[in-house]
Amino acid sequence: MECMKHTLHFFKGVTSMKNYKQYVLPFVNLLEFIIALCLIVGIVVAICSVAFFGMQAMVNQTFQLESFLSTILSIVVAIEFVKMLLLHTPESVLEVVLYAVARQIILSHDSAMENLIGVLAVCVIFVIRKYFSKSFQGKEDAHS
Repeated sequence: MECMKHTLHFFKGVTSMKNYKQYVLPFVNLLEFIIALCLIVGIVVAICSVAFFGMQAMVNQTFQLESFLSTILSIVVAIEFVKMLLLHTPESVLEVVLYAVARQIILSHDSAMENLIGVLAVCVIFVIRKYFSKSFQGKEDAHS
């Protein structure tokens, strides 16, 4: 019964949207950070397994480049995803999409039309980065 009083008291304080954000956003940010940490652990395990099984495959002469590339590029996409979770910037989202599309283009054995669509998607991402991304424009101005 005492727990119910505390719960009702909590919800009375969360009546306005400002109070709601005050309580929920830190919790959501914490969950996001925990997910990022779990992904980092998974990435480290994946890197160790790629190194171990890659060496073992080379010794046994069963190494397959396509499988190796698939795993490595998946790790790269996962690393970019962790950066996106932690940075919360449009640029980090574009990086994740760019690497995911590039991975798909490299590893898929689809038709020429699907490959063309993938290449066009990469071009669109670069156009977005060049003309709509503020941090990318700042870097380009520094090089001029």
